[in-house]
Amino acid sequence: MREQQQSFDLQADIFGDMPALAPSVGAVPEAITMPVVSAGNDCINRPGGAKAVALQVQIDAAIKANDPAKATQLFSAMAALELADIDARKALSDACDVWPELREIKTDLPAVPAFDAVTLLPPVLADFVQDEADRMPCSPDFVAASMVVALGSVIGARCALKPKRRDDWIVTPNLYGGIVGLPSQKKTPAANTVMRFLDRLEAKGAELLEEEQRIHAAEMAAFEAHEAAVKAAMKKAASSKEGQNKMDEAMADLQALQEPEEPHARRFKSNDSTVEKLGEILSRNPAGLLVFRDELIGLLSSWEREGHEGDKAFYLEGWNGTGSFSVDRITRGEIRIKNFCLSVFGGIQPDLLERYLSGIANSMDNDGRIQRFQVLVYPDPVLWEWCDRRPVQGVREAVRDLFDRLASFDPVQDGAAPADDFVKLPYFSFDDAAQELFIEWSHHLNKELMPQEENPLIAQHLGKFEKLFCALALILHLAEGNIGPVGEESALRAAAWCEYLAAHARRIYGTVEAAKVNTAKTLARHIGKGKLQEHFTVRDVHRKGWTGLKTAAEAETALIVLEEHGVVRSYEAIADTGRPTVRYQINPKLSGAA
Repeated sequence: MREQQQSFDLQADIFGDMPALAPSVGAVPEAITMPVVSAGNDCINRPGGAKAVALQVQIDAAIKANDPAKATQLFSAMAALELADIDARKALSDACDVWPELREIKTDLPAVPAFDAVTLLPPVLADFVQDEADRMPCSPDFVAASMVVALGSVIGARCALKPKRRDDWIVTPNLYGGIVGLPSQKKTPAANTVMRFLDRLEAKGAELLEEEQRIHAAEMAAFEAHEAAVKAAMKKAASSKEGQNKMDEAMADLQALQEPEEPHARRFKSNDSTVEKLGEILSRNPAGLLVFRDELIGLLSSWEREGHEGDKAFYLEGWNGTGSFSVDRITRGEIRIKNFCLSVFGGIQPDLLERYLSGIANSMDNDGRIQRFQVLVYPDPVLWEWCDRRPVQGVREAVRDLFDRLASFDPVQDGAAPADDFVKLPYFSFDDAAQELFIEWSHHLNKELMPQEENPLIAQHLGKFEKLFCALALILHLAEGNIGPVGEESALRAAAWCEYLAAHARRIYGTVEAAKVNTAKTLARHIGKGKLQEHFTVRDVHRKGWTGLKTAAEAETALIVLEEHGVVRSYEAIADTGRPTVRYQINPKLSGAA
């Protein structure tokens, strides 16, 4: 307010001293609030300098507007000042036109650690991840993230981890995750090295199903024959005068008959199913399954489409892994999922993720959906090298056998406590050392990391790390073939995973700020090409309809970045309506840089 009042006083001072010019100067579209008021240039302190600066800016505007009459009138006012000679006026103008050097507009994402397979994985998994990533080549992070999510989905809701000794809270090992990278970084091939183990399990299940269907057909024939015989006996008893006893016997026989249950192969993976179809599959697969999408953004975007509002709620609920769910549709009736357990995994390109996260950050639509994707990795690209060698002998076979074992193991036989009236799933617990470690880790998470986190999206992401820790600890415990309570080694690995994934979360959410910088770089290119004229406004920018700059808020955000980097300079102008307008000058060095 003080600077604005200073501007109004200055205008009155300039035009009040020159009554003859007041009518013509008043017709000038704008009386400029001088940038030098805040810039601190020495010219403002020269005799008559403040008046000269204001007039000089208006002269420049009149010249650009091709209005020589107005420029002449304004120059006459300039000549009335002590600095009327051209050399002094030019010196004053030069002194007030000092621009900083252009700073490079860079997108600096937070650093992430290199993947340490030995620390994060049991030997059987570490060997596989390193071998596959080296031969491809690709980031080992891609293979490892795919691996832990796939293993968690195979274990599914057949067992859980009970993190507290006295509480009934249980955590299933299902996880949501994905891999972030450019199309050339081999996201899909890396994920497919793991997904093929799920494909193999489904193929084996389909073979077994053929034999089970033949048995079921025979059982159904026997059931229908018994049912027909009982019904015939009931008809005969109904026509008999003394057939009540026989009717009672026939009714008991009919009630005792049980129709054979139709066999279904266990499903481990689905690629592109509607929520209704997924509900139908899950109703027959209480252990859960993995939804794998090559392009994860397609799934995320589908939740936003009109008429699919319930899809998002379906996936949000499935992440919990321990609840039940009902899908009600007119055509299918009610589909009851007794134990609703979903895993989700896929690939996504950085620019698409950047735009998606920006939409969440800039709206009120943050319901925690993206925070559920806890195993989301965005590693640095690896250098390409030609590699053509055979896989390390026995490594793939060991992982294949691991998937086979976890697909059919009995948790209770491996040391899990059986389910009861209050804990619906068989569950493992931490041993004493692992329990103490988890308590200490939880204190650090809830008392230090989350309260100190400035980015609310990251704080909310970290708020779901307790499930992540427990899920990973259980997955790694069972992957190593351990029996009984989850030990300290598995808990230490889970803690290391959480630290590693927290760094990736910071990079991923950092793309929101990176999006602003990239939009500013785009605007700088447009300015450098002369697509905006000197003294432009925010409205001039967003009316162009450029990508990422279609609203006033987006344009203002980009201009703030450009001003910080010396590309433009803002000043306040008073239009003939009397309302202040922010305008922007362009650093003349930009054209040279372009």
